[in-house]
Amino acid sequence: MSAADVLIVGYGPAGITAAIYAARKKLSVILIGDLPGGEVRNSGDIENWPGDRTTDGNTLADKLIAHLNDHKEAVQIVQDKVVKIAKDGDVFTTTTESKKEFQSRTIIYTAGRHPRMLGIPGEQEHKNLGVTYCATCDAPLFAGKNVAVIGGGNTGAEAVIMLQKIASHVYLLHDTEKLNADPVLVSNFENDPNVTILYNTKTAAITGGTLVDGLTYTDKTTQEEKTIAVEGVFVTIGAIPNTEPVKDLLALNKFKAIPADRYAITSIPGFFAAGDVTDIRDAQIVVAAGHGCSAALSAGDYISRLPK
Repeated sequence: MSAADVLIVGYGPAGITAAIYAARKKLSVILIGDLPGGEVRNSGDIENWPGDRTTDGNTLADKLIAHLNDHKEAVQIVQDKVVKIAKDGDVFTTTTESKKEFQSRTIIYTAGRHPRMLGIPGEQEHKNLGVTYCATCDAPLFAGKNVAVIGGGNTGAEAVIMLQKIASHVYLLHDTEKLNADPVLVSNFENDPNVTILYNTKTAAITGGTLVDGLTYTDKTTQEEKTIAVEGVFVTIGAIPNTEPVKDLLALNKFKAIPADRYAITSIPGFFAAGDVTDIRDAQIVVAAGHGCSAALSAGDYISRLPK
């Protein structure tokens, strides 16, 4: 089996951008991912992608894929999930969930992140039965119902904005006395009578039979335990890097992210990482795309210095 020049793990903005740049450099490319467009599809309205004043996750993902398809002769796309990457000499071997193996001279790892769970009673039992991690996907299912959003960052604020239009009432629970979300987002709902913001709370349990019927939390100021009647719980408390396949290949930081510099260079020669799976400071779509570009350029430079 001949080794490809570049194998890209991840089918989101970072991975797609890397593939486009690598193809333009006339490198042979394999891209492996299980969600075309990546987690950007779970975004609602997007107002900070240059060139599009307003778009949405699905539209942007479709545009990225259409651009990638312009290079389909140079890029082999494999819709699968990577489970392990190993290195022997100057060659990487990538194994997928379907037990396929691919060899490459370099890796560009852009596997992104997955939602962090609360880890409280009732969460796992009610997953997809009232507990959800994607407002873009599931908000329409809760029209006319009381719902809770856990987490006061931008993702939580965006969930509230989607839900306030269709839910009967939205409770936003945050663990400190001030929301972390951008003020421009909070201004959409902070004076809405159908939205209640509960500060300084600790979520304790999700209750219900087959379906969710309530949420119990502790008021950290008074230590009083309270329950609200809700039929949906949207968990938006951050995300964990998808680094399981490379945990034995290179050192991760304490957050399980891959340390990578602005050129996407890591501690392993030939292994580049870009986007939200790294320790990059800003988890933004445009930043991930730019980092993917840097990864492809770095990979091209690395390959040019390998023995012929």
